[in-house]
Amino acid sequence: MPSAFSLATIQYHGAAVPVIEVKGHYWLLEPLLPQILQAGSQRGLMNLFQDWANSLAQLQELASHIETLADPIATAASSLEFLTPLQYPAKVMATGTNYYDHLRAVGRHDFSKASNYPAFFMKPPTTALVGPGPVRYPTESSQLDWEVELAVIIGKKASHVTAQSALDHVAAYTVGLDLSTRDMQRNQKHFAKMDLCLGKAFDDSCPLGPRLIPAVSITDPQNLSMKLWVNDQLEQDSNTSNMIWSVAEQIAEITKHITLEPGDVLLTGTPAGSGIESGRYLKKGDRIDAEIGSFGRLSVAVV
Repeated sequence: MPSAFSLATIQYHGAAVPVIEVKGHYWLLEPLLPQILQAGSQRGLMNLFQDWANSLAQLQELASHIETLADPIATAASSLEFLTPLQYPAKVMATGTNYYDHLRAVGRHDFSKASNYPAFFMKPPTTALVGPGPVRYPTESSQLDWEVELAVIIGKKASHVTAQSALDHVAAYTVGLDLSTRDMQRNQKHFAKMDLCLGKAFDDSCPLGPRLIPAVSITDPQNLSMKLWVNDQLEQDSNTSNMIWSVAEQIAEITKHITLEPGDVLLTGTPAGSGIESGRYLKKGDRIDAEIGSFGRLSVAVV
C-alpha cells in the first residue's frame, strides 16, 4: 500500500515553497521532484495538477522512501508558517445552501431537492484565497460570518461530466472557510435584495489549508466529520453526509455550464451552526479553528 502523504505551501526564507508531509515530517518538494515542480516556477503546487495522474504516481513513490533521500526541514507542523496551498488556481467555485441541517436551522423545513437547483458563485483566487493566519475584517461590513466547508481540488479537466464519473476528476481535498458578510449579501438596497459577489467574494474571504490530502487517501468524501470553533466555542459540528447535493453531483451540475480546470477549487457548502442562524457575528480579535476529518486544523484570526 502506498505511503500516505499530504502537500502544503509554507513561507520559507521569504518565499512560498511547496512541501510534502509524511508521518508528520515535512520536506521541501522542489529538490526532490524538480522535473514536476519546474525549478524556480512561481506556480508551486499548481504545477502538479497539469498531469495529476503522473504527479500522483511520482509523489507516492517519493513518499515510500523519502526518509532515505533527505532530512526533513521540520518534524512538527507547529514550527512552520503555512500559506494557502495553491498559488493560484484559475477559479474558486462555491455552492451555497447545501446542507439539510443548515436549512432546518434557518427554518426551511419544506425544502425539496427534487424541485430545486444548487446555487453556485465564485471567489477571486488571488485576492480571496489566504492560508492560516490573519484575515482582514471587511471595512464595509458589521456582520462577518463563518462557514466551514469541504474544499475539492480538481485534478483533470472536467466538462459535461456525469455524477458517476465526477470523482475521477478530483485530485485532493482540504479544509476551506467561506467567510461571508451577511449585511452585504442580503443588502436591502440591492435591487434583488441579494448580492453574492459583495457578500462572498471580498478580500481574504476564502482561507484554505493547511494541507492538501490526496483523493486516493479518502475512502468516502460524503462521510467526513466537520467542526468549527470560534474562540474555542464549538459552533459547527456535522458531517459531509448531510450535503444536499454530493460532491459528485455538484461537479456534474457545474460542468454543464463551466469547465473546471486542473487546480480549480470547489467549496461544497456549510452545515448548521453559522452565525446567521443566531445573529451572532465575528468581531476583530476573534479566532476561528476548523477541522474536517483528519485533514489538520485551519486556524485564522480576524484582524
